[in-house]
Amino acid sequence: MRLPFGKNPSYSINYYSKMLIIILICIFLINCVVSVITISITRQQSIDYIENTFNLYLKDTQKRLNAIDHFMIWTVKNEPLIGDIEDAQGVDEFSTSLSNFRTRVNDFQYSTGKEYQFFLALKKENLFFNSSPIKINYSDYLKMKKTLMSETKTLNNYENIKTWQSLKLNNKFYLYHLIEYQNRVFICLVSVDDILSPLQDIKLGKNGSIIMEQDEYVFLSNSNPVHLLKKEEPGTLFNSHLFFDEEDTSLPFSLHVTVDHFGAFEKVILAQLTIITATIFISLILFLMLLYIKKKVISPVQAFSKNLADINNNNEIIDFETSSIKELEEANVQFRGLISEIKKLKVNIYEQEIEKNKIQMDFMKLQIKPHFYLNCLTTIYSMAQMKMYNEIIEMASSTAKYFRYLFQTNQDFVKLEKELEHINDYLAIQKLVHGPAFLFERFIEPDIDQAKIPPLVIQTFIENTVKYCVSLDEEMSIFISIYHVNMNNNKFIKITIKDTGPGFPPDILDKLQNNIPLINRKGNQIGINNVVQRLRLLYGGEFSIKFSNDPDGGARIMLMIPYLMYEE
Repeated sequence: MRLPFGKNPSYSINYYSKMLIIILICIFLINCVVSVITISITRQQSIDYIENTFNLYLKDTQKRLNAIDHFMIWTVKNEPLIGDIEDAQGVDEFSTSLSNFRTRVNDFQYSTGKEYQFFLALKKENLFFNSSPIKINYSDYLKMKKTLMSETKTLNNYENIKTWQSLKLNNKFYLYHLIEYQNRVFICLVSVDDILSPLQDIKLGKNGSIIMEQDEYVFLSNSNPVHLLKKEEPGTLFNSHLFFDEEDTSLPFSLHVTVDHFGAFEKVILAQLTIITATIFISLILFLMLLYIKKKVISPVQAFSKNLADINNNNEIIDFETSSIKELEEANVQFRGLISEIKKLKVNIYEQEIEKNKIQMDFMKLQIKPHFYLNCLTTIYSMAQMKMYNEIIEMASSTAKYFRYLFQTNQDFVKLEKELEHINDYLAIQKLVHGPAFLFERFIEPDIDQAKIPPLVIQTFIENTVKYCVSLDEEMSIFISIYHVNMNNNKFIKITIKDTGPGFPPDILDKLQNNIPLINRKGNQIGINNVVQRLRLLYGGEFSIKFSNDPDGGARIMLMIPYLMYEE
């Protein structure tokens, strides 16, 4: 007893192999995407961390420089200890006053740091001395003294008071702030390296750098980092370029920060690359395993399946002994008897079907052949009574050609050229019967008349038009066009037959469009049905036929059949 459960669809081994390969590729791509996303997130987190750290540092530096500016302005204008130095009488009093002033400056350095060095110059006394401990060597000190004292700065406005300038001493860069007030010149000097020293602990990677810029393209660094900064294209996956503009930070300098993400997060990136490499390696191993399985299992099974297909398509029994799988070789013995019986049964059924179709087609041809015979004899008899001897000769000739073609069409296909000649013979007969009651026009594509077509197909439609539409009261036109069209990479013959008559009656047109057989009064199918059935037997589903009425009147029949050349 079979349980009423649905049957799961079955697939070939090759299908599952392809699915496994697709899954491996998807896993590999997902891993790559996840790795890239992880690296991108790590990169962005690194950038956010560096930006936040630098912003905090720059705010702190801004506070220090503002404090130094305020201290220097107040000191150079209001500090009484400088007045004591200027008014000192004698060496002892001068030393005491200078020591007191240095103590005052040292106290201020606790809030800014010892890296900010202060110097005081008295122009009238021609004195220049340090106001805080010196962190530069003596030669740099003398060079700095000469450079700064050669400049003249006047306290015109507050902006000039806040201006910091750059200075280079023996390949080392400094920033200095110089304020001149009356006899006094107060100077603050700080090394660029000291300003940036709190940032050196930030992980910027092996090739990362911090470069200070004052004004536009004035870099306070040696040439190598500056050259790399100008050459580097920012925004790649493994490096970034951050710029902190002095206009945004209110500082007398800008900072260029180059981050080498690969160097800074080398372990994380290497771990991701290791995962990707492992995925590729595993995928490669599985792919090689699939190739081995395909060679040892899938290919023999496919060969076995092909042999079974050959058994269905050929008359000979296929031997399975060449298979590399023993079970498949043994299965051949079991299939021999079964396939032999199946083939015999298929041959019998096939022959019976062919005979049935042949009988049916012959019957439909017999239905078509006698349709016109008696009318022709009656017309010739009437002409003889009226002594229309020339018309009788022409009528007899056309009728003979007509029936000669009719009785020779015991084959499934004829040349289109012959079918068109037969139509001309038929219309010549109708001209003699009806006179100038109708006109016939045709358009035939060159060379298409060598194609093959089932006999009496076009003639049946023309005969139907003449029978039901032609009258002596009104002239009617019949038009036929035959040419080829291409559809879905296949070539078809398109046959269009139309007339200027009253068209199909609505009930007849509805039956034709819906494939409903038309039955005459005697219970027999009319010629159009016979034609459609013959086309269906010969072409299966590879033909189409459409019936319609034109908006201006008249019937239209459009037939499309495969374009096949006639072979003798």
